[in-house]
Amino acid sequence: MRKQTVGVRSSRPLIMASVALAALAVAVLFVYHSYRQACLVLINEQSGQVLFCEPIGGDNEFALSFTHSVNQSMVTEYYYIEKGEIYLKSLRFYTFGAGMPSEVGFGQTMRYEEDGAMVIEGFARHMPRLTYNIGRTANHTLHWQGLKIPLNTLDAPGQPVLFYVK
Repeated sequence: MRKQTVGVRSSRPLIMASVALAALAVAVLFVYHSYRQACLVLINEQSGQVLFCEPIGGDNEFALSFTHSVNQSMVTEYYYIEKGEIYLKSLRFYTFGAGMPSEVGFGQTMRYEEDGAMVIEGFARHMPRLTYNIGRTANHTLHWQGLKIPLNTLDAPGQPVLFYVK
């Protein structure tokens, strides 16, 4: 009489198929993580609610403009994104005073534009944490890929908005 080995031979192909399926799943996840596009994300820093999430695409720059609380003139801060990090690139403003630069730093230049604006370039300042509190009268506006997005249309004035790249 021969011994029967029930199920031993039939379970081996099942194990091999499971291993192959797991390997395929790992490969798909690797490809997904390698090719997914980075996004500029704005969240309410207190609640964690996502307010804005858009792919960066070819244009890795954005700006934020607002009316300065002390001198009541327009200020625009220009940023760029490199390797998933945000950097301050330049600053455009109209009036010296409290909270505004009065001289340029090493490697920076200042120029004057026809409309009276002063532009300081050459910052390349890493901004590991970029948070703005949405102003009640400052009219904080995100300039993103040709769009102008007032932050007070994304959340209520007074709310802290954290900018980051994901």
